[in-house]
Amino acid sequence: MRSLIRLVLVVAVLLGLPLLTASLWSGPLEHWFATWRESPPPAGWLVVALVAVLAADILLPVPSGPVITLAGGQLGVALTASAAWLGLMLGGVAAFAVTKRWGPAVAARFAAPEELENLRTTAREHDVWLLLVTRPLPILAEATVLLCGALDTRWSRMLWTLAVGNAAVATTFAVLGSQAEEHEWMATALVLSIVVPLAGTWVVRHRLRRRAEMNEGAAGGRGL
Repeated sequence: MRSLIRLVLVVAVLLGLPLLTASLWSGPLEHWFATWRESPPPAGWLVVALVAVLAADILLPVPSGPVITLAGGQLGVALTASAAWLGLMLGGVAAFAVTKRWGPAVAARFAAPEELENLRTTAREHDVWLLLVTRPLPILAEATVLLCGALDTRWSRMLWTLAVGNAAVATTFAVLGSQAEEHEWMATALVLSIVVPLAGTWVVRHRLRRRAEMNEGAAGGRGL
């Protein structure tokens, strides 16, 4: 379990590197968001853009929570949740397919056969809850999908887990955005859509590390 957690965190760090570039564009992005809110695009274009942006989340540093929240304020709950779910699914399936195809060969180059088999066994035991828990969490959500693909998680397990998790995420943020727009507290909603997932990421990482240390300690005790 400890090795699996380490891999998740390493992949998360690699996925987080684009955020350094994105931070340089924070000023222009803030101006763009302000302009967009004053004169939002037509609903049809907004739906297409929402699906496309979330589908590209694996390649770009896209803050899915704020994006869905903003869209929820413009499109309403049902349309936003549906479009966001589709975009999240497309991105997750594409990422999983790539790592399912080439990930095992790459993993075999960096891990001994015995260790790789242990990682696969651990992934089979914990992949569902890891995928579900990390769905709303920045970086860790994408890292978990990539790792499960590399460790040969079955398509059936991945699809239903992502479908349920992404539906919950899309609906939650869409409702948040719709309510925020209706009651005029969108700025607070955007802060919540960023801070809460980040806090969740910290909590999950902390719990995963503690669990790994406990498992390692238990294994060491049995060895004695």
